[in-house]
Amino acid sequence: MLQKERIANVFIIAMIVTLSILNNVLLSSNILIHLILVLLIFVVLWKLSMQNKQLHLDLQSLSTENQQLHLDVQSLTAKKKQLHQDTQRLSAENQHLHLEVERLSAENQQLQHKSFELEEAFNSSFGGIFIYDLRTHKLTLSAGFEQIYGHSVQELSKDQQLFYDLIHPQDLEEYTDNTSNLLLGEPIQSEFRISHPQYGTRWILKIAKPIKNDADEVIKISGQIIDITKQKELEIELKQLAYYDEITDLPNRKLLNRHIEKALARSKRHNHNFTIMFIDIDDFKKVNDTQGHDAGDILLKKIARRLIECIREEDLIARIGGDEFVLVFEETCKTDIEVIAQRILDYVALPYNINGEEAKISLSIGISMYPDDGENKETLIIHADKAMYSAKNNGKNNFKIYSSDLDDMELKKEGIVTKLLNKIQTMSS
Repeated sequence: MLQKERIANVFIIAMIVTLSILNNVLLSSNILIHLILVLLIFVVLWKLSMQNKQLHLDLQSLSTENQQLHLDVQSLTAKKKQLHQDTQRLSAENQHLHLEVERLSAENQQLQHKSFELEEAFNSSFGGIFIYDLRTHKLTLSAGFEQIYGHSVQELSKDQQLFYDLIHPQDLEEYTDNTSNLLLGEPIQSEFRISHPQYGTRWILKIAKPIKNDADEVIKISGQIIDITKQKELEIELKQLAYYDEITDLPNRKLLNRHIEKALARSKRHNHNFTIMFIDIDDFKKVNDTQGHDAGDILLKKIARRLIECIREEDLIARIGGDEFVLVFEETCKTDIEVIAQRILDYVALPYNINGEEAKISLSIGISMYPDDGENKETLIIHADKAMYSAKNNGKNNFKIYSSDLDDMELKKEGIVTKLLNKIQTMSS
């Protein structure tokens, strides 16, 4: 556009210059003037035509731009409408989210409250509660474990071997077996002893059950432990009263009867011998009468201690009343029984010092052996009693092993056999 205007302007200037020269040459001829005017008009018209054409092109460009602007306005209007709709949608979603946040906040507060209540119940429950996750090996313990075991919950959770280290050696095998049963999916209830760092031996009751998934696989173990030391002590005390002699702390007739039944059953099952030894203290009544019942009780305790020293740990000695004792031996040959009987006669009959006074006694011992002298409890008891009275009738302070020549001997009504058999009949009924 600018280039064309420059050409036109140059042309006009050239024409003017030419006309000026011609004017000087032709001396202002009228024809020349008309020619110049025509040319000027032609140039002006040409220039106007060019400008009009350019204006037309500019108008077309503006129209195109206007159309594009109109399209842009329509696009912006559509976007504004979409933005308004998005704003409304986001506002609605924001309101919904606000309500959801309020609901979740309320639920969270409830859960926190319930969690606090559960934690309080978990830690304040009787005994200790535990949960063990087999997948993560995480052990969760309540505060009760600290008091029962004497170690912090953190110690016990971090070092689970500590549970095994605290178990009483005699209970460790059973404890390990019960743990294995739990892992196999069996619930357990067991009692065992632990070593408390401050209070010594404590008795623990453990109740636990496995938790399984849909595939019947054990994934967790939950349970409770309770300190039952006081109950066990009371149980032992009651057992002591029920099964042990009050003066000597030896087993009484009830425990003796149970032991004889079990020992005889073992002897029959394993085909080994079994021996019952009856002991009657001669002249005990004389000590009781001359020095008093307290002295008699002291003498019984000392006799019991000496008898214990004469036998093995696995043998049993019981006091069945008055001055009468019963000893039970398993897997002991006749020669060894004779040696033991003589040892008892020699040692137990030594003089005693009772409150500064000397007391002398002697012993009469009767012995019967399974299976030679009988194959049931009643027969063995009767034969041992007969042998004991045979020893007493033959000078006292000796022992007698049952033999068939004693079958015709009549037993004393209030002898050992009568007391034992009456007791057995009472228990059976």
